[in-house]
Order: sequence, then C-alpha cells, then structure tokens
Amino acid sequence: MSTYLVGDVRVVEPDKYKEYLVEVPKIAAKHGGKYLVRGGELTRHEGDWEPARMVIIEFPTREDAMNFYEGEEYAPWKKIRQMYTDSKIIFVDGS
Repeated sequence: MSTYLVGDVRVVEPDKYKEYLVEVPKIAAKHGGKYLVRGGELTRHEGDWEPARMVIIEFPTREDAMNFYEGEEYAPWKKIRQMYTDSKIIFVDGS
C-alpha cells in the first residue's frame, strides 16, 4: 500500500531554501519517492485552511516513506527545511 507525505510548506527564507529544492527529490527517489504535487496554484473551497505551498510525495510503502524521512541522508536537509520554512507534514496511507 502506498504512503503519501503531505506537506504544507510556507517558505520564509527562499534564498536559503533553493538547494533543498534541488537535492531532496534525489534523496526521495532513492526510497521510491515520486513527487505528485510540488507547489502549483491553490484554491480553497471549504474551511479556513490557508495552505501556502503543497507538496505530496508518493512512496511505495510506509517503510520507504519513514526510511526517507528519518534517514541519515535526509537529516541535514530536514534541519534546513525546519529552519527556513514553516512546515506541517503528515503521512497518510492510500491505495
């Protein structure tokens, strides 16, 4: 069963975040990660949620998703994301 990383990412330091945007997809791909959504126009239809920039990455399994997110290779990039963005990240299993 696929697992999806879903992120609402508000970039607060764009210049310091540029390299993250180049390098992290390569790391995700090593774990079978495929970007389905990476930015793009947003339209809110219900509720008071004001997402900034949505990211959805599909992984083959939850184990693959966790190996990416908790892995040593992503760890320094996670710190960069946490320093230069306001992010909300969830994982959800799909079919």
